[in-house]
Amino acid sequence: MQVSQQIYMVCPHCKRPVAVTREQPYAHCAEHGNIVPMRSAVANPPLPRVLLEEANA
Repeated sequence: MQVSQQIYMVCPHCKRPVAVTREQPYAHCAEHGNIVPMRSAVANPPLPRVLLEEANA
């Protein structure tokens, strides 16, 4: 059986992609803060920059 979706590092809460380095066990999700990422397909697109700026203001 072949998997049709690529696997990424995502937030376990919202399944949005996050940036992870091998040296760090945590990643930063724009919506949920510091999280432990998981390997999965992306279920939601990244948040638009406008929403990120409003959340940080």
